[in-house]
Amino acid sequence: MHIKTLILGAGLTGLSTAYHLQQFGESDYLVVDRAEKPGGLCASQEVKGFTFDYSGHLLHLHSDYGKKLVKKLLKNNLLRLKRKAFIYTGSSRIPFPFQANLFALPPEQRQACVKGLLEVNSEIQKKPSNFEQWCLQRFGKPIYEQFMRPYNTKLWECSPKELTCEWCGPFVPRPSRKEILQSAQKPLKKSYGYNVCFYYPKQGGCGALANALAKELTGLRTKSPVTQINLKNKTARFGRKKVFFENLVNTLPLPVFLKLLEKEPRLTALSDRLAHTSVNVYNLALKKEIKPFSWIYFPDEQDPFYRVGLQSGFSPRNAPDGTSSLYIELPGSLPQNTHTEKRIWEALLQKGIINKDDKVLFSFWQRIPYAYALYDKRRAQTVSRAINALKKAGCFCAGRYGKWEYSFMESSLLEGLELAKKLI
Repeated sequence: MHIKTLILGAGLTGLSTAYHLQQFGESDYLVVDRAEKPGGLCASQEVKGFTFDYSGHLLHLHSDYGKKLVKKLLKNNLLRLKRKAFIYTGSSRIPFPFQANLFALPPEQRQACVKGLLEVNSEIQKKPSNFEQWCLQRFGKPIYEQFMRPYNTKLWECSPKELTCEWCGPFVPRPSRKEILQSAQKPLKKSYGYNVCFYYPKQGGCGALANALAKELTGLRTKSPVTQINLKNKTARFGRKKVFFENLVNTLPLPVFLKLLEKEPRLTALSDRLAHTSVNVYNLALKKEIKPFSWIYFPDEQDPFYRVGLQSGFSPRNAPDGTSSLYIELPGSLPQNTHTEKRIWEALLQKGIINKDDKVLFSFWQRIPYAYALYDKRRAQTVSRAINALKKAGCFCAGRYGKWEYSFMESSLLEGLELAKKLI
């Protein structure tokens, strides 16, 4: 079998690349994926009348083309929602982001945060060498210690000292010094962050978008795990089948892809230099209607999870009437067992998210083995070396996992467009 463009992975980036190739009149392509259905992590599960995603998957659309494409694909199956996010720490409930809502803290903590910020001398700051320094320079020590350090330690499962600040970009809201100080007096009128508003399908969960893309494609094959890649011969193996290609697009996790390469010891060795975190997701369906919110952050060490989202809050069709559904995100190092579930329940009860008399309809676990590419000190150089070498061999890496980066869903859609242009 000979294919002009072989695309590994039927997540959003792979599907978008194929879709745009087709839009440009190129039909000689093949998208392959090991899963039974397309979408990758942008797929959804239907369970007993409920719709669950693989953790929170929301559309943050900031470009005209991104909005146009999503609306074209989903048509009327689209909602626009406003973020209702909070932080629960100690006995306090603070609107997100922490650093722009100091008024919600107890007086003593609020005063400490203001004092810590005023002690930061912005005139003599040097370039931060890690995420801890980045936070201290912008927010001061008390804000760092109360939220930034414990939350990010739990999320990334390492010290902020071990993280670079390359990933911060739009993901860590940065109100000005003046705005932070004003927030200690009263709520600010301005909202912060890239996710103030977001989009979500009315029906079918976030998987509706992947399914809409897949429906347009003529060259998609699922249940086809790639087992070997030979860049020199331009061949890929799927079990006993061999495919010849001219162009190769990889959207699989970069370290996974590097280990598939045949007779490329230098490239394969780079996979061991790329670290990542895993995430366990505990999904819960309840016979009660929970007061609407989007998601809540939990920095405190005694809480096993770092974030809880209201899946049923994104669309009324995600859960039957009179019920609610939650997705609860935990570090991948915590085991999926009854002891962890007990800790989850105790923390949810203590925070008042659920009550003892709430009826549980069902619960189940999901695991995301490659959730976040770890931005340690080796990442940038290693990724650059790998991607540049692969590009010379006719292989393009794309997407959150192919490029081993932290990004959101719109980026995947737009990368597919740009990559299709290059391939054409």
